[in-house]
Amino acid sequence: GNAGPTVWWDGRIVGGWAQRPEGEVVVRLLDDVGDEARHAIDGEVERLQRWLGGVRVMPRFPTPLQKELAGS
Repeated sequence: GNAGPTVWWDGRIVGGWAQRPEGEVVVRLLDDVGDEARHAIDGEVERLQRWLGGVRVMPRFPTPLQKELAGS
């Protein structure tokens, strides 16, 4: 199958991410990763959003999680 954008922590996939139509980066964690990891992931989400600068990443075949997070 097609793998979508993933969130990694401590060498394993712990969630996925997508962009909403207005460009906001959103994350869904699949496990309780703890406060330290959540803080680090939130920081990376902010950094990614700044780096993208409003540009939307449009997957050709979005995963079900991407569709759900993006609201489409």
